[in-house]
Amino acid sequence: MFVISKLAGALLMPLSLLVLAGLAGGILLFTRYWRWGRGLLIVTVTALYLASWEPTASRLLAPLEQRHPALLDPAGLAEEQEPPVTDIVVLGHGHRLDPRLPVTAQANADGVARVLEGVRLQRHFPDSTLWLTGGAVRGDTPNSAVLRRLMDEVGLGAGAIEGLTGPRNTAEEARAMAERLDDEAGAIILVTEASHMPRAMGLFRGEGLEPIPAPTRHRVRAREPGAGAHPGHGMRPSAHALHMTERAFHEYLGIAWGRLRGEIPAARE
Repeated sequence: MFVISKLAGALLMPLSLLVLAGLAGGILLFTRYWRWGRGLLIVTVTALYLASWEPTASRLLAPLEQRHPALLDPAGLAEEQEPPVTDIVVLGHGHRLDPRLPVTAQANADGVARVLEGVRLQRHFPDSTLWLTGGAVRGDTPNSAVLRRLMDEVGLGAGAIEGLTGPRNTAEEARAMAERLDDEAGAIILVTEASHMPRAMGLFRGEGLEPIPAPTRHRVRAREPGAGAHPGHGMRPSAHALHMTERAFHEYLGIAWGRLRGEIPAARE
């Protein structure tokens, strides 16, 4: 089921669907249905432009990223939170090992951002345990081990740190944390990308946990005060905007899949 979900997710991404549609349109051009082929190509090019246009991508991604506000005042939370925070869970996000590169380049950028947010929060909750989750999806090295190595090499591993090397996706991470946390555990903080947080919260709630969301790595960001708009920025397509669109599709499909499997409660995400 894990492999099937990954393959289905890859095929249902906007770029994959548009490439298939473009190929189908190109083939139809050389048949008696050439008019259908021409129409399909026009629709494909238009859809590709819209998917690669930042206003479109932002409108798709913003509802996910803005569902849970960032945890900007952990010091205030530390003073008010009852029960106190005992665990900070940082979800894994892949890596690609290459001995020619430093560990900062081997870990995915999103995973690095998650770890930094986890370390930032643990400094406000020094008695908490920082959990690095993430198993091995490609190869034999768990993602949690790569992130732990990153923390050690840059001197960030000061507090209590635990690693979960088995989970390969968010559903397995939520299940594993529910099994590891005992009845004496206090409040839990969950760290992941802002766009991924609604699905992650739903999966953790499905396991009977109610973590405090601490989203990071936001892609939809307000313009800096006083900064002018870049000429042509609002009109030209970009690979960055296309990636944002694909992120949105990935998360909406993941939420639908989680609800279909009964892993995410229907009433809340």
